[in-house]
Amino acid sequence: MKQLITIVIPVYNVESYISDCLQSVMRQTYKGPLECILVDDCGTDKSIEIAQNMIAEYNGPIEFKVLHHEHNRGVSAARNTGIDAAKGDYVCFLDSDDWISDDCIEKLAQPLQNEVFDIVIGDYELVGYMPYPLVLSLPEGSYHEGISEVFSNHGVYIMPWNKLYSKEFLNRNRLRFEEGKNQEDEIFAFEISCIEKSFYVVKTVTYYYRMREGSIVHTNDKVLLARHADVINVLKGKVEQRYKDIEGIFDFYMFWVIRVFSWTFGLEMDEEMKAFFEKQTKGFLEPIPNVCYLKSKHYRLLYFACKRDQTYSRFLYVYNVYPEKLKGRVLRNVLNLLPYKRNVI
Repeated sequence: MKQLITIVIPVYNVESYISDCLQSVMRQTYKGPLECILVDDCGTDKSIEIAQNMIAEYNGPIEFKVLHHEHNRGVSAARNTGIDAAKGDYVCFLDSDDWISDDCIEKLAQPLQNEVFDIVIGDYELVGYMPYPLVLSLPEGSYHEGISEVFSNHGVYIMPWNKLYSKEFLNRNRLRFEEGKNQEDEIFAFEISCIEKSFYVVKTVTYYYRMREGSIVHTNDKVLLARHADVINVLKGKVEQRYKDIEGIFDFYMFWVIRVFSWTFGLEMDEEMKAFFEKQTKGFLEPIPNVCYLKSKHYRLLYFACKRDQTYSRFLYVYNVYPEKLKGRVLRNVLNLLPYKRNVI
């Protein structure tokens, strides 16, 4: 029996793109039950009007629903509304300015005929320019060791779309998007990768991601700094409150913090911006009990050298310069002799 799949589409000021998006859903070749939930996040253009007219004219097997927020709440809230209303065994997110291949759901659901997976991940094609494209480099097939390892090796893109998520998996682990945050994809991907135990990779392009003006990569540097600082603080809280008992969590947390920090390396910071970022991120090492809870010798060096002085300036020095100096190399080798505490706290 084929799985019921729910496609969730947040809709906000996309009147130039919503038609392409919905048409791609209506063309799906998937033979199983399929529902599509559009969440109206109270935009100021004719996006929802266009969508409702298309749905009214549609005559096919897909069950369409339009849900309305009372006021604009953001994409995280819209996705959460869709998850809560979804009847599907699996949920798939589609941004309303993107589109999917005609066989997207068919391809992504194929592995589920033989086995149950927490997540199924498809490949995507970038339409437009992204300075740091995020790729899906893993070979096709099933993976059962959890996704954190491949995230650490940059094998999976963080964006939530073009993936089938088990509704039971999301509900059992109380996984929802963090509302009121601009970097919600980072936070959601971090939580997913802390918990997820099985996933399948489909190495076929099933999603077309439109990079357009107004997206986050075009935001000014000062706003980006605030968002990155916010992400680090949210992840810090997640580790302290929910995930500190997971073996290997502190190495993964360090990887993610460094990943967020690295987005700032190319930014031009004046003294005011630098001071702000240093203040906002000063306690990023607090969730880690001590150096022995880190397995990576490079992370150990970062922890030891930055523990007392967690400023951004110190982090940059230890990350980029210190490991190449004789003192840094010696210290890293000494720290690596300390026993790794595998047991969770």
